[in-house]
Amino acid sequence: MSISMQNSIPCKIESADDLSIIFIGKELFYSNQTLRSVQNEFGVVAYRSDSLDAVKAPASFASKSGKVLVVDQMNLEDLLNRPSEYKQAVPSGCLAFAYRKDDSARFLFEHWDRGRYGDIGYLPMNVAPDVWRAILRLLMHEELYLPSFLADCVLRSPSESRNRGRASPKQPDAPPSSRKNPLYSKLTRREKQVLRLVSQGKSNKTIAAKLGITEHTVKLHMHNVSGKIGVNNRTAAAHFYFEVAPEEAQQISCD
Repeated sequence: MSISMQNSIPCKIESADDLSIIFIGKELFYSNQTLRSVQNEFGVVAYRSDSLDAVKAPASFASKSGKVLVVDQMNLEDLLNRPSEYKQAVPSGCLAFAYRKDDSARFLFEHWDRGRYGDIGYLPMNVAPDVWRAILRLLMHEELYLPSFLADCVLRSPSESRNRGRASPKQPDAPPSSRKNPLYSKLTRREKQVLRLVSQGKSNKTIAAKLGITEHTVKLHMHNVSGKIGVNNRTAAAHFYFEVAPEEAQQISCD
């Protein structure tokens, strides 16, 4: 991440907003400068702690109604060892993983039990400051960002995570038509195009330009998609897409 850092500084900043952001990681990556930029941009409480166990938030921080917990990749092992404790730390909000190496994000994606612990967002730290803030803004609205390389990972092997560690006889592939999910069949061609691009991590602005429509129309399509397939964020929509229509991911044209 290219936001400038400073050393040996306090790690708590307060504001009057109802949202708070907890950064779990070393001061090297979440300095006071970084926290101040978050406060100035969004008007929230920003707090840093070396570990989940070390989080000792003041009363004013604990009283905030919504929380975003951002866990640094240095805490990846701990996050996977006790995911329920991390999820309990944000009962009303979202959990996100901050990474500097794609391999760390990929490892978490492949080992995170979404069925038990829900979806998790991703926050790349090696992007431009304006991109970083845009992704953080999505997290604040519980819109979980999924990097395109993770979408590509799912596309290459959509059942790899489910079959890990299990040896079974190879079965003939079922015809594509037999694998269609009835909810997916309810989507229009345009809604499928928008869902495909969302699954690749594209922004509304990029999708609008790609399809020759307005950003408002993109939002409307995604609202309709979410209602039809029964999800409430873009990450869940992407997971749905790669699970039910992997063979179409490279075939749907964007004309």
